[in-house]
Formats: sequence, C-alpha cells, structure tokens
Amino acid sequence: TLPMSLVGARSAAVDLSYGEAAIPFLAWARAAGARDVVDGLGMLVEQAAESFALWHGVHPDTDAVYADLRARNAALVTAD
Repeated sequence: TLPMSLVGARSAAVDLSYGEAAIPFLAWARAAGARDVVDGLGMLVEQAAESFALWHGVHPDTDAVYADLRARNAALVTAD
C-alpha cells in the first residue's frame, strides 16, 4: 500500500486502467485527499479516435463515444 502522505489537496491521481481495475487506486487517492481522480477511459477513447483518423481521414466525436461508454456500462464508472 502507498503511504497516504504521497497525496495532498492539490494532487491529481490518474490510473490508465478503467472500470473495476481502476477503482481501488482511485478510491485510495480520493480517501487520501486527491483533488482530482481520473481513470484511463478517456485515453482509450482518444487513442482509438486518433487511430481511426489516421486510417480514415475523419476524426470522430469523442465526447459522444465517451458518454455512450459511460452510460452503457456502470462498471466503467470509477470510485464515485
């Protein structure tokens, strides 16, 4: 376990995992006082969009994709 003293009121915690895999770390960071906690779903969506754009020449609307993934699967919602 990481010491809680690593996190301060201005800390941000980022786990590149998403869904259930990210919950333990993000819950710990929030309990330790991190101001912001973020899982890796945004990175997954943005990397997929960049790949799509490279292959097809069109950049998809990532806001819509991100919202759809969050709405479809409650497991993707992290330690809130």
